[in-house]
Amino acid sequence: MKLHYFILLYLAISISSRSHFAQSENDGFSIELIHRDSPKSPYYNPALNQRQLMNNVFQRSINRANYLMPKSQLSTSLIPDINGVFLTNISIGTKPCAKLVVVDTGSDLIWIQCQPCIHCYQQKNPIFNPKNSSTYKSIPCNSTLCKNLRGSSCDRKKKTCLYFAGYIDNSFSFGDLASETFTFDDSTNITRPDRLSFPNITFGCGRRNHLNVGDVEPTGIIGLGASPYSLVSQIKSTFGHKFSYCLVPFYQLNVSSKLNFGEKAVPSSSKFVVSTPLFLKPPKVFYFLKLLEISIGNKTIQFHNTSKNVHEGNIAVDSGTTISFLPTQIFSEMKTIMKSEIKLNPLTRNDTQFFQLCYQDLRISDVPSVIFQFQDAKVKLNAINSFVHIGDGIVCLAFAPTKHLPIFGNIAQTNFFVAYDLDEMIVSFKPTNCDKL
Repeated sequence: MKLHYFILLYLAISISSRSHFAQSENDGFSIELIHRDSPKSPYYNPALNQRQLMNNVFQRSINRANYLMPKSQLSTSLIPDINGVFLTNISIGTKPCAKLVVVDTGSDLIWIQCQPCIHCYQQKNPIFNPKNSSTYKSIPCNSTLCKNLRGSSCDRKKKTCLYFAGYIDNSFSFGDLASETFTFDDSTNITRPDRLSFPNITFGCGRRNHLNVGDVEPTGIIGLGASPYSLVSQIKSTFGHKFSYCLVPFYQLNVSSKLNFGEKAVPSSSKFVVSTPLFLKPPKVFYFLKLLEISIGNKTIQFHNTSKNVHEGNIAVDSGTTISFLPTQIFSEMKTIMKSEIKLNPLTRNDTQFFQLCYQDLRISDVPSVIFQFQDAKVKLNAINSFVHIGDGIVCLAFAPTKHLPIFGNIAQTNFFVAYDLDEMIVSFKPTNCDKL
């Protein structure tokens, strides 16, 4: 009854002997995703017990949810929080070496730390030096890429574009907007992975950088948002404007999850697949769905849409938030119904700290069915999507109240093949044993 949660997005990529440009491929590729709390992660802390780990996860989810407030969308910040759940190692330039980066569906711009660094935080890998790469190119001030990027400015002396990525948690990156070759290992063939190189990827070459992410010090960030500067948008001419992921449960974190692009981002069959419209709101960084109601057992909670425009999404779908967040009143109704449906006595809050509804030795058969009715799509959650094990036989409801933006988090998405099609503007869900992919 445990569960993969936290989606800082971690990806690990190994060095391969075969290398070619991605333009020669047309069926897509897959990348290994490693959760930050996995034993495979460089930030794995074996000293933490399950309770400590879950408390940390919940606190990070709260921080993330607070940063995803609607008011943040009025800021010039590119993303309100950089504290994600998954990372990846990517290779950059003509003398590539692995760089550990956050991968996040709630970000748009790609940036990494660069030499010469005026102010950089410490990282485990060598900082990228553009002088060692023949494919590095600065982007001029008068280019469309520069003019359309929020927060851009111009180095008048060099006539090259500058970028600024600001975050509500006071993290930031500032430096040169440039293009470079990015290389990934395709994990589709485990025994002999292909290396896929993408030339002319626009990214921020950070000369001044600061992160407030605690123990995680990645090289930078890979955005999977819908803006033209995200990775998925920059490779769409080759693989189409689509991506997907399949996240393993938390108790299987020694098994890798997958991030897919191109045709590999499409569910293998249409059986059991449900699709719902995808909505974007300025600054087109976060993805939104329209939630109509939540069914728990035989009871239904109407999801009140506070938006004046009924055609807009009312809940963000975010791989970087572990716990799901619902409006306070709706969460209160959910908790009341859960308590009436589960024939066990809940634990007191003193025993569970952050979580608001917990049980000792809860069985899968004790958990009522939970269905999220999105527009045109009924997504039925399993017990591992609704409850999470926090240690000592205690299982807690994996939802929390919020006065800000509702979020469909990654625990709710565990063991679903979640596919984003940004041409058709839909997201699809297919129940899947993600550890078998």
